[in-house]
Amino acid sequence: MFKALLKKQALETLSTFTLSNKTGKKRKPAAAIGFAVLIVYAFGAFAMMAYEIAKMLCAPLVYGGLDWVYFAFMGTIAFALGFIGSVFTVKVKIYEAKDNDLLLAMPVQPWKILLARTIGLYAYTFVFCALVFVPSAVCYFIVTGFSFAAFVGCFAVMLILPLGALALGFLFGWLLALATAKLRAKNLFTALFTTAFLIVYMVLYSKLNDYLSFVIANGAAVGEKMRVALYPLMQAGLAATGDFGGAALFSLIFCGAFSLVYALVAHSFLKIATMKRGGVKNKYKSGVYRQKSRFSALFRREIMRMKNPMILLNVALGSLLLIILPFVALFNLDFMRQLSVVEEATGYISLILAGLLCLLVATNVITASSVSLEGQNVWQSQVLPVKTQDIFLAKTSLHLLLSGVPAFLSAVALSVMIRLPVLTAILCVLIACAFTLFAAVCGLAINLKIPNLHWTNEVVAVKQGVSVLVAMFANIGVIAALVGGYFLFGKYMPSAGYLAVCLGALGLASGLIMIWIGSRGEKIFESL
Repeated sequence: MFKALLKKQALETLSTFTLSNKTGKKRKPAAAIGFAVLIVYAFGAFAMMAYEIAKMLCAPLVYGGLDWVYFAFMGTIAFALGFIGSVFTVKVKIYEAKDNDLLLAMPVQPWKILLARTIGLYAYTFVFCALVFVPSAVCYFIVTGFSFAAFVGCFAVMLILPLGALALGFLFGWLLALATAKLRAKNLFTALFTTAFLIVYMVLYSKLNDYLSFVIANGAAVGEKMRVALYPLMQAGLAATGDFGGAALFSLIFCGAFSLVYALVAHSFLKIATMKRGGVKNKYKSGVYRQKSRFSALFRREIMRMKNPMILLNVALGSLLLIILPFVALFNLDFMRQLSVVEEATGYISLILAGLLCLLVATNVITASSVSLEGQNVWQSQVLPVKTQDIFLAKTSLHLLLSGVPAFLSAVALSVMIRLPVLTAILCVLIACAFTLFAAVCGLAINLKIPNLHWTNEVVAVKQGVSVLVAMFANIGVIAALVGGYFLFGKYMPSAGYLAVCLGALGLASGLIMIWIGSRGEKIFESL
């Protein structure tokens, strides 16, 4: 039975590549290969970024005799990334999985279910840690040359480091599940917790260059601090350099910590997994029922899907970034104003502003997952006494509300703060709004072509949906084309003129996609 559970976990992960989201049958090899290429590209880009960070630190610290500080610092980044990757999935994959009741009703011991899912989570965390630590080890061997002892140490650290990250992820996921199991406002609580976590993460990431410069200039002092504050990771740094004593101590600490946390989780798994979730009791209220329009009912239906904070944060993270952007710009306001005064730089400033706004809008994938979130209950939408175009309008309107309003407000605020010329400022605002419309209809069209209707948890439809990745890359590709066009043709026209051309191109593209959705798209949805 345990082998069957492991096979189920593996097939659930591989189904993203091998199974069709529409029918649940095997997808065509070209589609599977294409999705695999997208994943490899995304992971490769992140690994290259980690390698660039490692390259900045490696030579100065190694030549200063601080090899272990280098590995300890990069190990800390890998540990943090592994923790971030696990903490938001433990609660969903372990305690709130949709098939918990089904599996627990079968003659399967709960510890086997937990162990099978833990192995899957370990593999997931291992990938996140490897994205940072493997490039760090490669950079180290390039600088110092190959050493068998260091290779064995790095290999051991790479295997055991995810256990520590997963242990911390388990602990936070367990506390979060325990806290929200009987909490009425658990969605609000989870949303606030996740938002606060992301804000802290973004603040730390924005200061990464300062931290790297400080570590390079004060490597010895940083090492002394790490000996006290991050003792386990200090031992990981020693282990990676080939110190077998440090490797033994590091393994003992991390494996021991994971064992204790796992025992705690195993002891309470059945209780929390079967605990009746809190909810607000319905209260009778007398009054006259007001009939709502079809659009209002459909729009409310789409909004209710956003009650899950994990879905909201995954599909609309760009909206949060758009709200924060004007406050971040305050730190560089004087510099940007000085540039905007220079006539030659005005075009670049307006282009950068428009491109940045569009880039943040591109990270919102609300419509790109809206059809997938219908799941196997898509038939309910198909039999409703409403037109298919009304369903599409409700999905698009939600995207425009959650993405367009923050984009509009951020564009206005930044244009005023930078003091752009009136015409250029208006065009920047209009481009942000036009790109929001394009992203909305483009995402809907892509999700109609490649929906993911077979999922055990609605978060999977967002985080592992092919349409989400394709829509995001399509949006970024359009932005790259518009920015690249400026360097090719911008010299032949003023910046305001080129922005107007971009505005017209986005409007034309959006119109063509809407025509396709109104004809072919409706037939596709009705046949799902």
